Amino acid sequence: MIIKGFNIKEINLKYFVGINQIKMNSGKFIDSNLINNESEAVNRFFKIIDEIQDKTENSVIQFIKDKYILNQDHIFTACYYFLKAFQQKINISNKKNIEFLLYLATNRQINKSIEAFGIDYSQLMNNKLTFCIISPYENINSICDELLITLNAEETELTINKKSITKFNLIKEFYRISDNQINSVLRSYGNEIRRSESNLPSLFSALFDLICERMALLNVEKQK
Repeated sequence: MIIKGFNIKEINLKYFVGINQIKMNSGKFIDSNLINNESEAVNRFFKIIDEIQDKTENSVIQFIKDKYILNQDHIFTACYYFLKAFQQKINISNKKNIEFLLYLATNRQINKSIEAFGIDYSQLMNNKLTFCIISPYENINSICDELLITLNAEETELTINKKSITKFNLIKEFYRISDNQINSVLRSYGNEIRRSESNLPSLFSALFDLICERMALLNVEKQK
């Protein structure tokens, strides 16, 4: 698990973020909860998460479909903007979990953001699940421990920071970021414009900068 603390003094915002990936025995989960269909499985899973979240004041526990997650900083930046939106009372959704997904997707449309980053029955059956915990307190480990025990799960390798050309192209396409935009950022770095494994760090940095720009614009739009 990755845990990082943030203290944004300019807006008096202090919080901690934990990112983790777990392996859950979905068959055992279904059997132990006497689940009969897909809808029951999803509802029971989210009820468990909500119960744990409600016990920890002002915390957010969000399981994420990580197909379009660029890296850990993508998540950290979305956390900053959604917390800032609530602090400034310019949030789109009344639910912090949903607001978080909006910033991950850089999109004001709730349905599209949930579709892209929310989990469903197919993710539950995939066994490996990625989640994020956001809390104003240093209690990330204790919340994670309760999740592991309640879901009868174990931590596994966190894969969100892995880089590949395939991943780069997939995420670039999802955000509808053009080659010209990528090239402009690469030029600003003084880097070569190459689509190759050897240039992946620069490509991912350029894509991250452009995604962050979209988040910032979303935040500004809500202030108008």
